[in-house]
Amino acid sequence: MGTTVIVALIILYEWPKMKQNPKKDKMAFFSLLLMGLVLSMFNIQQMSGPTAWIVTFFKPFGEFMEK
Repeated sequence: MGTTVIVALIILYEWPKMKQNPKKDKMAFFSLLLMGLVLSMFNIQQMSGPTAWIVTFFKPFGEFMEK
């Protein structure tokens, strides 16, 4: 919740400066903020690696294929 408030404050503070920039720069600004916001919602230190994600994702398919 706090990160969302900080992102909103960044947008409010930077928007007057961003009005004169091209659309490409605005999209890059918003996409980086959005990516940071999404990543902040995960506890990355406690998450397992990508191989565990793949195993978790494909486990139901493996069970289905065994039947």
